[in-house]
Amino acid sequence: MLIRLLALILIEFLCHTASADTGIALTYPLIAKDPGHLKGYRGALWYQPSRLAWQHVKIYFDISFGHWWVNNYPINREINIYSFAPTLRYYLMHTDLISPYIDLSIGASYLTKTRIADRNLGIHFSFQDQMGIGASFGKQERLSVSLSTMHYSNCSMSSTNAGITIPLLINVWYKF
Repeated sequence: MLIRLLALILIEFLCHTASADTGIALTYPLIAKDPGHLKGYRGALWYQPSRLAWQHVKIYFDISFGHWWVNNYPINREINIYSFAPTLRYYLMHTDLISPYIDLSIGASYLTKTRIADRNLGIHFSFQDQMGIGASFGKQERLSVSLSTMHYSNCSMSSTNAGITIPLLINVWYKF
């Protein structure tokens, strides 16, 4: 079901780029909490349909791949996470130089493993929650940089729900 939804979103992304903004985003953790010493990256393709863009609010969708690892643990050292997430972006103001915003997002994720380090994540399905603040630069807003926090959790759909928490990430966005 999730694979089918991701395929439909990708088809929409590829077929309707003329009436939408598209781009890439790269994410790197600055501070990790649960598990500690978490390293990794996240890459995303994002799609923002023009019909979901207003003066101060934009809704866009991203399909992402995250690779996370912990070096100081003997087993369960790495995990890959595939996600699909809609994001609400609220612009505080727009100028030709800088446009600050707030992002709020919750999406579905597939975890390739149910454990990382000493954390039992329960099941392969998870939710990806993200909140952040950032700014887009230039009149066309081609480049954006944000700081965010991210959490993966199965919302107690399993008897174990340790989750992954990354309190501080840096995100760099580029619009094609």
